[in-house]
Amino acid sequence: MKKIYSLVLIAMTTFGYGQFSENFDAAASLPSGWTTFRGANTLGTAFDWTFIATPRNFSPPNSAFVRYEANTGGSNEDWLVTPLINLTNYTGVNLSFYGGQQYTPNYFSTYEIRVSTTSQTSIDDFDSVQSYSETDFLSTGAAPFTAADLKTVDLSAYNGQQIYVAFVMTNDDGDNWFLDNIAVTGTLSNIDFTSENTSVYPNPTNGIVTIQFNEEIESVKVFGLLGNVLKSYTNTNTIDLSDLNSGNYIVSIVSANGNVVTKKIVKN
Repeated sequence: MKKIYSLVLIAMTTFGYGQFSENFDAAASLPSGWTTFRGANTLGTAFDWTFIATPRNFSPPNSAFVRYEANTGGSNEDWLVTPLINLTNYTGVNLSFYGGQQYTPNYFSTYEIRVSTTSQTSIDDFDSVQSYSETDFLSTGAAPFTAADLKTVDLSAYNGQQIYVAFVMTNDDGDNWFLDNIAVTGTLSNIDFTSENTSVYPNPTNGIVTIQFNEEIESVKVFGLLGNVLKSYTNTNTIDLSDLNSGNYIVSIVSANGNVVTKKIVKN
């Protein structure tokens, strides 16, 4: 993103930042809001998606993990699905993640990225957007992920929508799959600095800022002028800028209905 040197240019630009990210390091189980389930044939009851402390990660100590199973009667299908990701007012959406398997021989596992705009658990509502074979992932035993393990998937077809992203492994006596640092990113568009019925005060401020918004607030993010996220809040109408340097910042307010209002604020 180009550097911005004046407030005139602020009103003419958009800001790119991560709308959703997870590295599986903050909890003792899969994070809240995620779900796992088996395919329609319900095979593979011994091992489901979980998180695991393993060197097979990008950001230590954990990654998401599903183990292979051998069975008769069909292939195992293991689903790991994100919480709902709100992409309202976002363009240029991409998925990125670090992924890898464990064993060098090709056991013919398949790995898919699927997306639903309607349901987190209805298999029929998901569309496949990317498919990988075992040869698409490096097999390095228990080695940490590197830049070579990064995968990106174009999700621009879902710009402006709300989506669930599923990671689906299908195999019978195949390989293990490890995932880490999953992120959905996009560019926040239609920045509105003059929205009526919304205010942030005091402005300029020395620290504490109150947001007056005519809808229930779901999240608030504070951006620097280069689009970098400096602070994030949920379910609050009060934010604290006291630890930021003097200067100009952008406050993006997202309502529970997915509406976005963005305000310019000055820190003394």
